[in-house]
Amino acid sequence: MAMYSNSIHSANEPHPFDPPHDVMKMLKREINELRAAFQAEQQQRAVEVQQLRQEVGMLRDQLQKESHERKTICHQTVQDLTQVRSDQIKSLEEMKVSFASSLHQLNQLLQDEMRDRRAEGSLRDTRESTEKSERQSENAAMKDDIGKHKQVFFGARDDIYQKISNITHDVEMIVTALTKVSVAKGQLDKTGLHCWKYFSGSGMLSTGGGKN
Repeated sequence: MAMYSNSIHSANEPHPFDPPHDVMKMLKREINELRAAFQAEQQQRAVEVQQLRQEVGMLRDQLQKESHERKTICHQTVQDLTQVRSDQIKSLEEMKVSFASSLHQLNQLLQDEMRDRRAEGSLRDTRESTEKSERQSENAAMKDDIGKHKQVFFGARDDIYQKISNITHDVEMIVTALTKVSVAKGQLDKTGLHCWKYFSGSGMLSTGGGKN
């Protein structure tokens, strides 16, 4: 009868292995939760790395495209500037030739007129004197007109030279900007990216959590 009582009493008492077993089950559950969280974090980081790779690729493509466009624009601008300069020089040469020809013709006409007037004789001295005075006045007026044409010509020439200088300055600014773009492109080194360090094994990505 005493043995039966001891058996009942032992069955009602908690088993000594139950608390450690509960602790192990709790630890196992926490480990599974941590493993799942780690896997989710790892997948998220992989997605972020892939997105960063895509963004870097897009930026590289855009930079190459913009560099090509800038080179094309610069080349076209240089060609346009060369053509404009050639046209302006040709126009200036034509104006010089035309002006010299007109001046020579005018001088020739004046010389012929003066020679013809002197050859008419003394009976027409009075009329020649009057006509000579008129011719001198006309000559002065024509010289004045020529002087004005000269001023217009030189003013137009200075304006053309100024425009050519401005275009040259703009081309130099474009070349300087393209040089800065090339320097920026040269400084874009993949070894400075955290994702490259991670994949090359020289570093590791931060998961956002501190160590305990």
